Amino acid sequence: MSEIAWGIASDKIAITMAVLLITMTMLSAGPLHPIDNLINNAPRPYWDEMREFLILWPDTVASRFVAIPVLAATALQLAYWHRSWRPIILGAVGVVGMMSLVAAMKLFFSRNHPRTLDPSFFGDAGGVSFPSGHGANAILIYGLVLFLIIRYRAARPHIIRRLGYCIVGIALLQSFVSAYLHFHWFTDLATGMIAGGLSLRIVMRLDAMIPAGRTTMWWPWYGGSFWSGDESDRSPSDEREPRAA
Repeated sequence: MSEIAWGIASDKIAITMAVLLITMTMLSAGPLHPIDNLINNAPRPYWDEMREFLILWPDTVASRFVAIPVLAATALQLAYWHRSWRPIILGAVGVVGMMSLVAAMKLFFSRNHPRTLDPSFFGDAGGVSFPSGHGANAILIYGLVLFLIIRYRAARPHIIRRLGYCIVGIALLQSFVSAYLHFHWFTDLATGMIAGGLSLRIVMRLDAMIPAGRTTMWWPWYGGSFWSGDESDRSPSDEREPRAA
């Protein structure tokens, strides 16, 4: 455990993301309240016409009920192709870790809901607005899907680029919808995405620290003819190329 903790603590990108998370939290506590109030109080054109549609459709794209099944399908398929538990482990650790971080911050800071018109932390209303779980989902869960696809070379480069653009689009769409519907303050969304990015980087670091071939030996049907592993999880006797979609 100490080696894992030291490996994460020595990762420069993870340290940068952690500093950004702390900084954004401090700014959200007061200095950025004018921006939060400005966006929260801005006019909402076509409110009656768009509200129900936004709640039922765009707002669900980054929800756990949609994003986690996408990640699960990706991880299970890659695990089957490569006869390795690694994709499943990375997906589970990432989601659980991100949810734990976001939940702890929500409960600790108890930020008022945007409908109270008061962006203060530790509010009497006992809100759990900060940070946005949907914002974290958009970066962590869909980011994990893209990371696994890249790691196992499951798609061609031009498809990977398009998937990256889709993740950016999902994050921007989720931010607009949540702010428009008064579900979150602007800083809730920005901080949630930073928390998701930090969680994603930690998962990537953990993947680099798992010894090569370790998770394939746990696979109960190891050695099947359908296996097409990558360099870090493959059997020395298997020379098949990884599949690309």
